Amino acid sequence: MRRRDEDKQQRIKNAIVCVTLREGINGASIAKIAQEAEVSPATIYVYYQNKDEMLRKVFKEFSHQSYVYMMQCVSPEMNGPELIESMIRGIYKYTVEHEEAFSFVEQCSRCPSLARAVCDTDCCCDVFDLIHMYQSRGIVRNMSDFTLSSVLFPPVRYLAVNCRNYGFDANKELAELVSLMQDLLLI
Repeated sequence: MRRRDEDKQQRIKNAIVCVTLREGINGASIAKIAQEAEVSPATIYVYYQNKDEMLRKVFKEFSHQSYVYMMQCVSPEMNGPELIESMIRGIYKYTVEHEEAFSFVEQCSRCPSLARAVCDTDCCCDVFDLIHMYQSRGIVRNMSDFTLSSVLFPPVRYLAVNCRNYGFDANKELAELVSLMQDLLLI
């Protein structure tokens, strides 16, 4: 059995993202990914059993990264308004700074078999644990994790994508969104 090489595995992950964005999920073959990563197709099977497992694992990893990034922007000592603002700005910054990873996650989330395998609430348990702490303190409104996820994340990602696509400065819109979310989520 061949040894695993972290550099090769990272090149494969990057190739998965590039090829999937360029060719779509159905067009992203092992052969195309191997060519993009400059490895043999057999090398990919050292890391993944098949294409479905490969996409699922990389989708889950990249989905999780955005929440890890956001958690680095917040702390349990923040007051409610600071928490909401830091979360929103963290999501926004990650989406803008990691455009390809974000686009890959968005594309995979539209594929039913992948979306079932990776759920937002599974990827961001730490985020919800922090919010639950604020809910128990009577700072953040009580709502389900699914409701919170659908209210908090999509508008920020939408703003980031449209700022990129239309080339405008989002500071005003981001401030408005922060204020709106604070009004919606805080008691």
